[in-house]
Amino acid sequence: MQSNNDNNLNQQNHQEAPSKTNLQEQPKLKRIKTRTTIVEHREDEDLVYEKIKKSRFKQQRLPAWRPVPTILSIIIVFSIFGIVFLVLGIVLLIYSNKVKTAELDYTDCEADSNGKCTETIDINEKIDGPVFVYYQLIGFFQNSRRYVKSKNIDQLQGNEISDTEDCSPALYNKDMDLGDKKAIDGSSTLEPNEVAIPCGLMAKTFFNDTYSFKINGNDLDVKEDDITFEKDRDLFKKNPSKDKQWTDLTNEHFLVWMRPSGLPNPKKLWGRIEQDLEAGSKIAVTIANNYNVDIYKGKKKIILSNATRFGGKNKFLAVSYIVVGALSLVCAIAFPIGYKFQQEKEKNE
Repeated sequence: MQSNNDNNLNQQNHQEAPSKTNLQEQPKLKRIKTRTTIVEHREDEDLVYEKIKKSRFKQQRLPAWRPVPTILSIIIVFSIFGIVFLVLGIVLLIYSNKVKTAELDYTDCEADSNGKCTETIDINEKIDGPVFVYYQLIGFFQNSRRYVKSKNIDQLQGNEISDTEDCSPALYNKDMDLGDKKAIDGSSTLEPNEVAIPCGLMAKTFFNDTYSFKINGNDLDVKEDDITFEKDRDLFKKNPSKDKQWTDLTNEHFLVWMRPSGLPNPKKLWGRIEQDLEAGSKIAVTIANNYNVDIYKGKKKIILSNATRFGGKNKFLAVSYIVVGALSLVCAIAFPIGYKFQQEKEKNE
């Protein structure tokens, strides 16, 4: 009886326990399945790669128009370009010559005890109104990347800021060389360790010379409004704290200055004269000579100029168009001559 029971237990255990063969086969089947999947995946990738490699787009076999230039088409193209550029250049030159200017370099203007000096501009030929008054800084580069980035737009839009790296290295009032300057409310004193309003290198170098004009002994009215872009007036339209600001953010001269010039020797609009300036007139300019140009060995100018529908005086652009047009016409003539010589040479050979 005991023997029979042992046999039954052995049979039961044998049935319940997995065989060694099954234990060995299961992971092998799993490995085979995984390996097959990887192979199939790689085969799919290879098929996709082959399709891409054989695509008409990758092999640049898409249908395309390939013009074959002929001597006639070359002559026509260069002739059209030459005539268009010549006409544009001549028109620009004519309009540029209509622009009349008068300049005054007042770098060495000697100021009196009040810090003002007076210089005279002679009008040698009539300047039709409106006449625009510009100031120009020679040797001043306003297009430096570090200089242009040194400002905070949120602050210029009227939001107070506690600290910012945007204005570095001119963040606080003590960094702005303000001296004893008071806030624009007229009574408050600027704290040296407070954030300057406005801050940044652009604001720090704000041009602060002022002018008054007389023509032939009489006062000359120069309008200083509407000299900025409307976009700038909409952007800088708030004064957050007049007891902490050292200048007015809505001052149009400040807005003109804060739009940096892309070229060296920036020329900025100061105002406009709504009348003609007759030839032989003498304009006396009283200047508050505040802006120091000695630190960069520069010069300061006042420019009186009118404008046409194509803008101010710009002979360089007109001459460039004329030169390109002339070269195009020369090519239109030179190509057929060279082509004829080539044909003669081939015949002789």
